[in-house]
Amino acid sequence: MGKEQVDEKHEIKFFEIIYKLIEFVSALCLCGQVIIISIAVIGRYIFSYTPTWSEEIARVLMVWMSFLTASMAIKDNSHVRISVFDKFFGEKALKIRDIIFSICNIAFNLILFWEGSKLVIQTSRTKLPGSGISSGILYASICVGGLLMAIMLVYRMGAKVCQRKQ
Repeated sequence: MGKEQVDEKHEIKFFEIIYKLIEFVSALCLCGQVIIISIAVIGRYIFSYTPTWSEEIARVLMVWMSFLTASMAIKDNSHVRISVFDKFFGEKALKIRDIIFSICNIAFNLILFWEGSKLVIQTSRTKLPGSGISSGILYASICVGGLLMAIMLVYRMGAKVCQRKQ
C-alpha cells in the first residue's frame, strides 16, 4: 500500500467522522424536539401551563437539525433534483454539469458560512425572548451548516475523482 492510498484512507476517515458527528448531533436535536414538544403539550392540556421557552427552543433545534441534515444529504447525494434533462445529454456533458454545479454550490455554501458568521456576530448580544439564550446560537446554524455542506461537497467531488482513477 503506497503513501497515496494511506492518505486517501485518512481523508475518507476524516469525512466519515464528521458525518457520524453530524448524524449524532442531528439525532440529539430531534430527541430534544420530541421531549420539549411533549412537555409543552402535556403542560398545556393537563396542567394548563406551557413553558415560555418550549416553542422557541424546539424551533432552534429544528433549524439546527435542518442545516445539519442538509449536509448529510449532500454527502449521500440524496437532495431532490430534476433529472428529466439528463437523458438529453451525454455522459461527458453530465460530468461537466456536475462539476460546474458542485463549484457553484461550494461557493454558495461558503457565502452562507461567511454571511452567517457576520450574522452571528451582529446577533450574539441579543436574547431570544422566551428562553433568554443568545440569538447568535440560532444564526450559528447558518454558519455551521454552510461550512459543513461545503465540506461534504468537497468530499463528494473527491470521491468521484477517486472513482475515475480506479
